[in-house]
Amino acid sequence: MWKSLIAAALLLTVPCTALAIDEDQWIHVAMQDGDENVRINLPLTVVAAVLPMIQTDEFHGGRVRIDDMELDQVDLIAMLKEIRKAKDGEYVSIDDGDESVRVRKRGEYLEVHVKDGHKDPETVDLKIPMEVLDALTSGEDDELDLMAAIEVLAKYEGEDLVTVNDNGSSIRIWIDRNSEN
Repeated sequence: MWKSLIAAALLLTVPCTALAIDEDQWIHVAMQDGDENVRINLPLTVVAAVLPMIQTDEFHGGRVRIDDMELDQVDLIAMLKEIRKAKDGEYVSIDDGDESVRVRKRGEYLEVHVKDGHKDPETVDLKIPMEVLDALTSGEDDELDLMAAIEVLAKYEGEDLVTVNDNGSSIRIWIDRNSEN
């Protein structure tokens, strides 16, 4: 379970534009599942140095190729660019008694809130700076530029970027200047 959560959490934190990364900044991922705690503390400079070294079919040079991914005929790049230009407001609101989903643009952020009220409650809060969307879509038409995203995320020091609470388990991702969390 942790491998999937770590991978998903790190991918969610990796979106935006080219600014210098301060060598004193750290990205933190804190996960708790009952008595088990996992903490990942990495200097942003290390993440930026290692990311281009990962080479797979879809991931290369700090970019993710999305042309082969199944997105049910959704042009993800075009959608992200349009969201950036759109007015503030709530775009998606789904309530079915047990679950709710909210997607809204507020100021310079795209916010996603998911709450599952079933027997094992779960909430997911994702706050993506719009600059991150700009950086993600700054590459080729079929790629998300994760390197550009990391560089922009450095500007959002001290803010929670991702929080997940799932029936006693939790994940929190943020950037600050402390080497420990």
